[in-house]
Amino acid sequence: MTRKGFTLIELLVVIAIIAILAAILFPVFARAREKARQSSCLSNVKQLMLGTLMYTQDYDEMLVPYITNPAGEYAGGQTYLGWTYLIEPYVKNEQVFICPSKSGTQYSHANYLNIPTGYGIRMTRTGKALASITEPSMTFFYIDCTQFQHDDDMDDRGLERIDHRHNEMANIAFVDGHCKAGTLQQLLQSDPYL
Repeated sequence: MTRKGFTLIELLVVIAIIAILAAILFPVFARAREKARQSSCLSNVKQLMLGTLMYTQDYDEMLVPYITNPAGEYAGGQTYLGWTYLIEPYVKNEQVFICPSKSGTQYSHANYLNIPTGYGIRMTRTGKALASITEPSMTFFYIDCTQFQHDDDMDDRGLERIDHRHNEMANIAFVDGHCKAGTLQQLLQSDPYL
């Protein structure tokens, strides 16, 4: 007697093997996809910092301010310009302001300041002279950030808003222009201004 196909048991064994292999490989593919998004995000943060350094060169070595009001109108006027608007001419692409791993449509600090973003800016360093920062390689300027809100209990450094969205890491840009992935704990150990 010649067999023309698989028996039911053989088919079930093959399907079970395929299911086991898929269960093993899907998390690997998901991590690889997230690693690719993390690399893209790191590139975005690097471009933001390079845009900021170009802005700094054009404006007498002053880092970009968090917000400016060139018309001098009262608070609540429509002439406020956020940092995103000020460095946008230097980066030329608004997609740079959005982390590819950021979910939803909620954005951080600049949500109401011209261009939405998924990154936070170091408000205590904005608008400062570049020379006033004694350790630029250890002082962060941009970081992955959750949505910004004005909470009464908010840490004045904004540190609880850091979003470790890339395999428990956040992408960080430092004042000297270098960027890397890190955690809040690493920042607390290295940044002299925290």
